[in-house]
Amino acid sequence: MTRTRIPTDAQARLVRLAFAGMALISAIAGLGLYAFSDYLALEETTARLMISVFLLTAVADTLVLYFWDRLFKRKP
Repeated sequence: MTRTRIPTDAQARLVRLAFAGMALISAIAGLGLYAFSDYLALEETTARLMISVFLLTAVADTLVLYFWDRLFKRKP
């Protein structure tokens, strides 16, 4: 059985898409918790911690996308 390999550029594009999706989902989850924390009956400190973690994750994923070429020493 022969495997077909995805070209390196396509793999990098796929990983970037995954990081972008994770950033978007994390930001939406954080904002959703912010909007509905009272409805979900979360304590204020717990809600604040969860919101912060989701938004920091979104920022971290976005920074990975921004510095992708520098991290992996690829030319733009």
